[in-house]
Amino acid sequence: MAIGLATPFFFIYLGVHHIALMFDSIRAGLRPSVLWGLQGLLATCTLVLLASAWWLWPRRRLPDLVPVPEIALALSIGLGYVAIAVAAGAFMAGPTQVLMGVLTIGLMLLQRRTMLIAFAVCAPIFGLFDLLTVLNVVPYAPAITANAFANGEPVWWWALWRHMVFHVGWVVIACLIFVLFGRLDAVHTELDRLSSTDALTGLANRRAFMSRLKAELRRQARTRRPMTLVLVDADHFKRVNDRHGHPVGDQVLAMLGRLLSMGVRTPVDMAARLGGEEFALLLPDTTLDEAEAVCARLQQQLAAERVIAPSGEALRLTVSMGVVEGLDQPPEHLLRQADTNLYKAKAAGRDRAIYSVLGLLPSEVPA
Repeated sequence: MAIGLATPFFFIYLGVHHIALMFDSIRAGLRPSVLWGLQGLLATCTLVLLASAWWLWPRRRLPDLVPVPEIALALSIGLGYVAIAVAAGAFMAGPTQVLMGVLTIGLMLLQRRTMLIAFAVCAPIFGLFDLLTVLNVVPYAPAITANAFANGEPVWWWALWRHMVFHVGWVVIACLIFVLFGRLDAVHTELDRLSSTDALTGLANRRAFMSRLKAELRRQARTRRPMTLVLVDADHFKRVNDRHGHPVGDQVLAMLGRLLSMGVRTPVDMAARLGGEEFALLLPDTTLDEAEAVCARLQQQLAAERVIAPSGEALRLTVSMGVVEGLDQPPEHLLRQADTNLYKAKAAGRDRAIYSVLGLLPSEVPA
């Protein structure tokens, strides 16, 4: 990102300086030796940036740090802009503001150690230049002569050059800021997703499920529509892990998560993994009879699914379910009743569901 914006910036200045040296009317207000030295430095910095880009591009997706190329590009950008600013008068407001922006953006893009090295190299150049200017060893703007002024005012090309240092620099910085904040928004979106998603199954996690459950209960208080909660537990899951290992257990859980997500109305319903082998379905605007159809479909799909263990054995998964329909109930009451029904389903032999409306006697519905 830094290379992609800094390189055109240097190319612009190389081109502008070259054009200036071609016209005698402009050349008279310049010190050609200083400007040619500046051209050489900018060309070197540009070549370093291009070489860094060539080396970094194939490695752009690798997580490893690359300190040497990073330091090389930081020094190239820093020294290149410092040279431009010093040649035109380093302590004008425009170049100074742009330099502060470059430093800030650099801290956002690169490692702090890299920026400290670049700062340790570039900052003394400003200090030395200021000292030599005060001692009248060097002129304030080494690339410019008195012919760049007419009646005390900058001639058109010198005024344009001074403004260009500021405007071109801030165009680059503004582009970087927009790109960086765009990436920051993307990172925040991804972090929000990760904070509410179970990594193994891709379903909502317990935190997201509880938040949604409370939100649906608040909505239910307005709509007066029924809502059904289903707790799902994989039967004898510990045996799968103990006999075939955790990787096979993960495959079983991922398969169950896939079937659960396929069996609900997206985005009205929610399938979630609460932890371990325990899952949940939140079914707003759903009666107990309608939830029974959802559970029966899940059991039919599970009956047709197999996970092949490394030994070649085909594993079939069954689940126990506790289902409760509720209205005007706190979330803890719904969860407690669903958990009670789930426990009864396991005690009754597993591979079945126990249904109830909160406050009524549960009815057992075998698989």
